[in-house]
Amino acid sequence: MRREDEYRELANNVRKRAGDEESAVVRAQWEILAGTYVRLADQTAKSSQPKKIDDTGTYGEPNFSSR
Repeated sequence: MRREDEYRELANNVRKRAGDEESAVVRAQWEILAGTYVRLADQTAKSSQPKKIDDTGTYGEPNFSSR
């Protein structure tokens, strides 16, 4: 399982737990945690994509040693 998927699964599990919570304050904290896991999943997905290094369509890590 990819890290992104793990974070999304954690978010879903936390949301389920929030739904079972009677305290509004604790439920809100669970929802905040779920949102954090979703943001982590989004960041992980974004950081795992190849990086465009110039306008020629070349992808990969920049090679600064050739400058």
